[in-house]
Amino acid sequence: MKTLKLFQMLILAIIVMSCAQSQLKIDDSLFSRLPDNLELNDEVQTYLMITDHHNGDIFGNFHSKMRLKGEYTRGLAGGAVKWNNVTVAFSMHPDEAYTDEQTIDYMENFTYVISRDMLNPEKFQTFTDHSAFTKNLIWDMMGIEGLAWLCFDKLELNKPYKAVEFNQKMDLAGQGFFENKNMELTWTGISKQNNELCAVIDYRTLNNPLEVVADGLEIKGLSNYWGNIWVSLEDKQIEYATLFENVTMELLLPGQTNKQLVNTIREIEVIKLQTIR
Repeated sequence: MKTLKLFQMLILAIIVMSCAQSQLKIDDSLFSRLPDNLELNDEVQTYLMITDHHNGDIFGNFHSKMRLKGEYTRGLAGGAVKWNNVTVAFSMHPDEAYTDEQTIDYMENFTYVISRDMLNPEKFQTFTDHSAFTKNLIWDMMGIEGLAWLCFDKLELNKPYKAVEFNQKMDLAGQGFFENKNMELTWTGISKQNNELCAVIDYRTLNNPLEVVADGLEIKGLSNYWGNIWVSLEDKQIEYATLFENVTMELLLPGQTNKQLVNTIREIEVIKLQTIR
């Protein structure tokens, strides 16, 4: 009887080891290259974009924080996209919830076709309060989509790609400029988001100068930003994305003559709404 139990335990151990080894086997073809000619299935899809601004001085002392969020829908007729339910909220304490949430009415059903024209002042004639930040909402989403798709076919696993396509100085709708420098993309592997296999693309760009005059503010500074994008290997849609930015700048507030040295950290999430409903 004791011999039979030992034999059964041995068989069980062999089965467990065999299952463990089979689970560790990975199809290397997944990592050899990204799919050729993978086309975007541009069906109607809505995302929630959340942007948190953490404002302080250059020594890390907290001043305030702000959250801007909105729903972004793409895949509309004629290649149009639109925004809905855009709000802004504030807090004066790093650990407290955002309060005093306000709806940005002029962003409701704001519809356009993505192009460089969205850097022109005439596209934003209806923008009033918090316009510098709502424009960023639009430009950030344009940037993330460009990073996801423009160089997709050129990426190789774990090999940084110098994405010179993004290195340019951009006019910010007549309110200043932002210059991308040394953009680098890296396909770092395969992961899963929303039950779909995805290519994970890391991006980063450092030492990007900016100057902005908007909403009574004057800003001159330097931006470093980076993040990750999960791109579906089935339909090329963005399944999830992040952006982290550190901006150090001289800030001149309305009615003041002395500039302040400030630091803003931005954190962005792009979430497919089907994953949170």
